[in-house]
Amino acid sequence: MTKKLSKSSLLLTQEELQKHILGMTLFNDLLARAVLEDKEACEHILRVLTGIKTLVIKKNKTQYVISKLSSHNIIMDVLAEDANNKLYEIEIQKADGGIAHEKRMLYYTSTIINEYFFKGDQTYASVPELHIFYISQTDIWKLGKTCYPILKFLGDTNTPYNDGLHMCYINAEVDDNSSIAQLMQYFATADAGDFSQGKLSQCINNLKTTKEGLATMDNFSKQIYEAGINDGRAEGLAEGKAESIKNLMSTMNVSIDQAMDILKTPPEEHQYFKDLLAKEQ
Repeated sequence: MTKKLSKSSLLLTQEELQKHILGMTLFNDLLARAVLEDKEACEHILRVLTGIKTLVIKKNKTQYVISKLSSHNIIMDVLAEDANNKLYEIEIQKADGGIAHEKRMLYYTSTIINEYFFKGDQTYASVPELHIFYISQTDIWKLGKTCYPILKFLGDTNTPYNDGLHMCYINAEVDDNSSIAQLMQYFATADAGDFSQGKLSQCINNLKTTKEGLATMDNFSKQIYEAGINDGRAEGLAEGKAESIKNLMSTMNVSIDQAMDILKTPPEEHQYFKDLLAKEQ
């Protein structure tokens, strides 16, 4: 969603800010981050995705970065740990963008496991159990399913092969009337008046309609202005700066690294914006 900034003020007015926030869905990076930081809202999402109604989150981190010296960093939308020390990673993908989705998730998986594996463990018992949910707006596999769990078996038998890695691709395009599909339809609207998703709905309603929620989101207005002033867009700091990077690449015919250098982007943020722009392609 794009929006002209108010010419009468350096910052969005309260009315403009609320209107902007009301239009956000959970495929918007800023709203998703605010929601996933809420432990109860994140817990609700994971309970629906896993089917475990008693799942309890012990800790959750949004936009969590794992740095790699020999290759590029990964930035996770949310990484959560439950009461049984199982890890859950949710990756929200806006568009297909020609990404090799399965290779991307293979890289993310190996990086997360390597980060949390106890290096002195010669038995490998400390390799964490990891559940990855890859959520996309469109059906990237084009097979007409809402969910695509990755199933593994020994040879040509029906004996499950369980190595502790569980992966599922989920989309908001196909509605099969399942509880996960209903959650995905909610992701695609994030309607403040829709209370069908328990704690998640409460969180969305609070962020979009209450004074306390708007106060929480108000900090975004400064970021929106600072990032969007050059091109009149208001998608938040990260998305606004990404737009500026893309505009420079197009108008000046420069590389993404050259564009980020022109905008004085800190070196440690370069990979973040490369990943963000890759998501949008």
